[in-house]
Amino acid sequence: MQQKTSIYAVRTTIGQEKGVTDLITTAVIGETDVWGCPFCSEEFPSKEATRIHMQSCDKAKGSDKEPKLISQNQLLGRVKAILVPETLRGYVFLETLEFRDVEIAISGVPHVRGRVSGKVTFEEIDKFLVPKPAAEGISTDDVVELTSGPFKGERARVVRVDAAKEELVVELLDSPHTIPLRTHADFAKIVQKAKKEDEEAEETEEEEEEELEEDSFWSRG
Repeated sequence: MQQKTSIYAVRTTIGQEKGVTDLITTAVIGETDVWGCPFCSEEFPSKEATRIHMQSCDKAKGSDKEPKLISQNQLLGRVKAILVPETLRGYVFLETLEFRDVEIAISGVPHVRGRVSGKVTFEEIDKFLVPKPAAEGISTDDVVELTSGPFKGERARVVRVDAAKEELVVELLDSPHTIPLRTHADFAKIVQKAKKEDEEAEETEEEEEEELEEDSFWSRG
């Protein structure tokens, strides 16, 4: 019967999520059991390899001793997945068989700031697993900076937002001619929101913060 798993949240230094994930992954699948010969100090990655060595070990004296297990990977097969949402900074999520596995996985890992008590439901992190549309948050009359292409570094005013294609139609601010340009929303960074959106943006931000405080794992210790 398949064992039931749970999801747990780990806090990390912002910007170090991938590094933490790589180290945890190494601990989970990159480390093997270590077996030792009972007659000498040589170590081997498997019990069978140790047995083969013992047959020709110079220090063996006809004893029927068994290979000695020196260390064991306690996480192998127990951590099922590691989630690193691109839209949520400072957190890594582990799907494991039990909470103790998380403690072992993060022990000694740099940039781990602690763990969130209790379990995390999939519904709580589902919205972070779906990439946010590139054009989301960009509105008409916003001022953006172009980050790619021949006009890289130039500032422009957003004339139209094509959410379906994730494209923007913009006009360069410093150009003597108002020629509409089409660019992908990924290549535009907001530098100034249109004034009419300021109050709405603040209200939305406050609502999101309240929602996080009331309904999610952020409110836990």
